[in-house]
Amino acid sequence: MAIVDTDTYRFIRRLYTVEGLSQRQIAKQLGVSRPTVKKYCEGSCMPGGRKEYQIDKSPLRMTLETEIIRIVNENKDAPKKQKLNAKVIWEMLSDSGYTVGESTIRKYIQELRIDKPEIFVPLEFEPGEAMEFDWGDVYAYIKKVKTRVSVFCAVLPYSYGIFSAVFPDKTSSSFFMGHVMAFEYFGGVPLRCIYDNLKSAVLEGSGKDAIKQEKFKKLEAHYAFEGIFCNVASGWEKGAVENLVSIIRKIAFTPMPWVESYQELQEHVTRKCVQYCMTHRIKTRTRTIKDMLDEEKSFLLPLPAYPLDPAEEVKANVYPDLTVRVGGVKYSVPPEFVGMTVTVKVSPFNIDIYHLGKLVWQHKKGMHQSDHQYIPEHYLEILQRKPRAIKNAVPINKGVMPPELVDFLKLCKEWDKNVQLVNILLLAKKLEPDTLLWAVRQANLTGSPSYDRVCLYLEILEKKSELSNLQVEGVKVKPADLKQYDKLIERSQKQDEKADS
Repeated sequence: MAIVDTDTYRFIRRLYTVEGLSQRQIAKQLGVSRPTVKKYCEGSCMPGGRKEYQIDKSPLRMTLETEIIRIVNENKDAPKKQKLNAKVIWEMLSDSGYTVGESTIRKYIQELRIDKPEIFVPLEFEPGEAMEFDWGDVYAYIKKVKTRVSVFCAVLPYSYGIFSAVFPDKTSSSFFMGHVMAFEYFGGVPLRCIYDNLKSAVLEGSGKDAIKQEKFKKLEAHYAFEGIFCNVASGWEKGAVENLVSIIRKIAFTPMPWVESYQELQEHVTRKCVQYCMTHRIKTRTRTIKDMLDEEKSFLLPLPAYPLDPAEEVKANVYPDLTVRVGGVKYSVPPEFVGMTVTVKVSPFNIDIYHLGKLVWQHKKGMHQSDHQYIPEHYLEILQRKPRAIKNAVPINKGVMPPELVDFLKLCKEWDKNVQLVNILLLAKKLEPDTLLWAVRQANLTGSPSYDRVCLYLEILEKKSELSNLQVEGVKVKPADLKQYDKLIERSQKQDEKADS
């Protein structure tokens, strides 16, 4: 059968269709065989087209495909990061005694469409219709320590306005506080909030079958939105937020910020989010984020009269060491509450302890399990009764104190410095805190503070106050130059140092 080019094919079709010639006449006129004319005259095939044919699978291939499908089905519930790939399946088949190349198994898997990408439907939202949320992890230097930080990310998919809150963990209180902060940042609430099946929100189930946590229902009710949960492994259902963690990491954590506190870090992240919204435009959109966000804000639901309290409430017993335990961290309370049951309100950064509705004490939340929060004042009464315990008392050596008192312990060269610190703390019962800390700060400036020097500065301050208040009719009292006291103290310190050497 002759090879037919496009021009010959065109002549065959026109002579047959337009002029109505027979196959014999066409073959004679064009000088081609009748089988060739028969093949092309009705347009059932074109020149250059290849005939499709089915290759019969060999028994070995059919067996291998059956084994591949079995292996994939047995491991379909494995975590995402432990899903099987072609190499692993080939190794499993080789271990089972099959002699076959890895490339062959890879080809079979591709033809079986086992590794086909997940299909999805592009989504589009109206202004104020939805907000999407997700968690991520980044690193920052907090007080010069490289710290893993949890970032709670929120995005309005219509405008792509973004926000992120930073927390030390992903607990429920952080989850709820992230919502409160996001709603206040955007100045309103969307009709729907879209999530993965987060444990903080979902009691059990997923997608439309998700059963919501009671605290999450309160969040929904207070802010008047509807919570929507994605199906398992269906990240495309909240596609706008899927890339947000990497955006936050790029704009706010590259390079890693150096901050002194989570509050400073939050200010940094918020500033970067605002800058992104003010200056960025999505490539597929003609309008900027700022313009679309300004429009969308007018469609958001108004905020409630007061924000939801994100704290979790738990009951806790006060142990004989004057502490309650939350997440493995100890928090001290005054001694009169020993043996009682108290209510602990756990926030992302604070621990508030209540008894019978009255606030007992407020603590900063410990950032790790050994970050116990002992308040030395809580132990003064028992230390007075057991003075031999002062030297090794953890609340004194590692307690939560103002920087002035921490510096006092570091600088004091006396063998009984812990006892002296306890005596200074006892002074706080009859002095204003600012007054006492001023005296401790002055004593620290000498380089060798002591209880006696703290008392000296308190006495100086008292005399200065008496002189300034002295009013005698017709008599002007010139205040004493207290700098002379400082010189005497410095001279005394130098004499002490010479004696020690």
